[in-house]
Amino acid sequence: MTGNDQPKKYVIVHGHFYQPPRENPWINKIEQQPSAAPHHDWNERIYDQCYRPNAYSRLLDSKGMIVDIYNNYLSMSFNIGPTLFSWLEQFHPLTAKRIIESDAQSCKAMGGHGNALAQVYNHIIMPLASRRDQLTQIRWSKHFFQKRFGRDPEGIWLAETAINMETVNCLIEEGIKFVVLSPSQAECFRPMQDNAQWVSTVSNGIDTRRTYRIFPKNRDGQRMPGHLDVFFFDEGLSKEISFGGLLKDAHILGNKIRSCFDDSYKTDQLVTVATDGETFGHHKPFGDMCLAYFFKNVASKLDITPVNFGYFLEKNPPQYEVNLKDSFGEGTAWSCAHGVGRWKRDCGCHTGGESHWKQTWRGPMRDALARLQEKVDDVYQTEMGKYCDDHWEVRDKYIAVFGEPSLKKFKTFLEKQCGIAGLDKSKVMDIRRLLEAQKYALFSFTSCGWFFSDISGIESIQNLAYACRALQLGIPESDRKAVLDSFLDDLEKAQSNLPNTNGRTLFEKELLAYYEHCKIIAFSAAVQKTLDIKKSFQFELFGFNVKLNQIMTVKNGALSYDAFNVEMENEFNGECGNWSVLVATRSNSEVTGWVLPASSIIDKKSLRPEMWMGHADAKPYNFADTFPSSQLELKEFFLHKITKDTDARFSIWMKKNERELALLSGLSSLVPEYCKAPQSFVYQEQWNRLIARLETSGNEDAIFAELLELSRVIQRYDIPLDLKGSAVILENLLLAELNNLTKSLKEKSCERVRFFLNLVDRFSIPVYKHKLEDLFSPILNNSIRDLYLKIKENGQDDAGGEDTTLLLKLLSFARRMNFNTDAFQITEK
Repeated sequence: MTGNDQPKKYVIVHGHFYQPPRENPWINKIEQQPSAAPHHDWNERIYDQCYRPNAYSRLLDSKGMIVDIYNNYLSMSFNIGPTLFSWLEQFHPLTAKRIIESDAQSCKAMGGHGNALAQVYNHIIMPLASRRDQLTQIRWSKHFFQKRFGRDPEGIWLAETAINMETVNCLIEEGIKFVVLSPSQAECFRPMQDNAQWVSTVSNGIDTRRTYRIFPKNRDGQRMPGHLDVFFFDEGLSKEISFGGLLKDAHILGNKIRSCFDDSYKTDQLVTVATDGETFGHHKPFGDMCLAYFFKNVASKLDITPVNFGYFLEKNPPQYEVNLKDSFGEGTAWSCAHGVGRWKRDCGCHTGGESHWKQTWRGPMRDALARLQEKVDDVYQTEMGKYCDDHWEVRDKYIAVFGEPSLKKFKTFLEKQCGIAGLDKSKVMDIRRLLEAQKYALFSFTSCGWFFSDISGIESIQNLAYACRALQLGIPESDRKAVLDSFLDDLEKAQSNLPNTNGRTLFEKELLAYYEHCKIIAFSAAVQKTLDIKKSFQFELFGFNVKLNQIMTVKNGALSYDAFNVEMENEFNGECGNWSVLVATRSNSEVTGWVLPASSIIDKKSLRPEMWMGHADAKPYNFADTFPSSQLELKEFFLHKITKDTDARFSIWMKKNERELALLSGLSSLVPEYCKAPQSFVYQEQWNRLIARLETSGNEDAIFAELLELSRVIQRYDIPLDLKGSAVILENLLLAELNNLTKSLKEKSCERVRFFLNLVDRFSIPVYKHKLEDLFSPILNNSIRDLYLKIKENGQDDAGGEDTTLLLKLLSFARRMNFNTDAFQITEK
């Protein structure tokens, strides 16, 4: 604040949006997570409850109708974990785009300062990492941020706000201007004046309404170059928002924020809220709506201006210096009262589990991972030393081609950015595997692996999976067994709270089978061909190009044996194999198999099943041994086959007994369940086929009539329908037509929207309307508003004109999708 400006009251609401990386590292996809049901996985569940709602938050009138849909990311400060944002870009690109656009718009509104902050790449606890690893995390984060948001990050979110002086120096070195910390991390502060006295926070606390500056020092107390600015969030307010009831009412929230200001302040002041972004919708249902209403309707009435950190920092540079607690030790964090003990020892902090559980497993697990990382790093340095001088710089730059499937582009990256040229495909793939091993070694230190109460949690298992993958890719095959044995010995010291369970037993139960993932994929490929799921002998499976050659088929009664030579190569990392696989099926329902190295089958002229089944090197497999994604695909295959056969059989039975079933339905006594079950099955299939026909435009009225007649029959027999599949189809059809309306307000699309909405309402089909509302809102606010203004300007606001008829239809859709249309006044005749 300068000159005669009146001091202003600013607020920053910062959301730390983050989920740990969840991908299975062997197939690079997230497997189904039953604990997230009814969603496929936790990313999808939290997206549905939080990430999407904050991009499309509802503002409602007193009748509960939508007045506006607001993008909270326009007004809040936020960071989104890079691994989570990559997932968003892949599976929910419109929401990702809306988030990126919000940062661009905030830059325009706030003098070039955007709402988005970077985040250390995969959320490792920085003070517990080496300087080299800390720099890689920052550099990966910066590159990711620059590529998405088109600018350099001003600030960065530290995992769990964990920091010490080493971290401070790394941030300064990388040009980071500021961080956000908890006031409990401050040790003392003083005005930035010569010989000013330090004030301890122990008895005086620290005023979080202004900014502070850290001047880095060495262990002798000598000041180092540069500085790092700090925002301390209001801890009490942030906790009330996270764990209290402030998000139930935007007025209560606003008044609470207003009470945190000091009216006697002579300078600008800032109230900072910092909390997990998932608070707004996931932890606190409809919290996003409270936030939207606060930003749009409450803040200005209380003379509070929402801003972001960069904007406030430019207007109010720090006048105070601060020292942090334990700067030259392990450092501190916002979610541990014992420094960073939560990620290293049994400090007493825990979440979930039983109250008497201990976390003595934390130290041994970290030690095991650290020793494995040392071995992976040693190999990396030795091997990469053959190709370049600064192999750690190559690792830092690798972020530029994360997940890049093109070998040509990866080779170009090595040549132009790393100065590594003239290599054949084999050596390029060697480098790719070494770099992937480095990535997964860092992923194995993701903080969530230690946050909860027991090593058996999915977060800890995920970290161990990444470690296993790093071992596979980063250790030469000749040394792999010894390194794995040593790693398992270390993990055995990490005792679970569950009986007879430790890190080793968990690894062996949950992950060890994937150590031979190529065999699993070879078996899965052979099964898919045997069952005719795959028609071709060449196809892609989990990133591998698979080529099968059938070398034997034998029938023995109900048993069939099919043998294949399976050649496979992963185009991304060069992993390859040549396997001989025998698949035994009994009536296509009982499937087992044996996998051998192809070289183990020597006598190829007189092949017989015993050559696999009795071989010392044979690895037996069944469905339960495959990846869950494969099991899901096989399940769908069998269900489809069963459905087709059952429908035919039950339909014949129903036709044969049609008269008797009709008579039974007219009697007062209930139709027996053994009669209703076949009817239910057949009518469900008939209904599903009719709904599926709607995906082809035309004959909608005839289909509606058939659905109406079928529903009457179903009601007569008192048979419930499963309408979830119908809801998915109709939602997609409505979204497609609404997409057409975003381009042009065509009568045909209007008619189809009307028809589908009628269908949804008539048969109470549970279409999830949020996506429809999200898409319709800009149509209402832009195209429909333009049409309305055109009609008004031309004096055609009475019904009868072509434009007016179209507008009335569109406004009818709006009301059916719960939008308030009071702003559009048209006389209806």
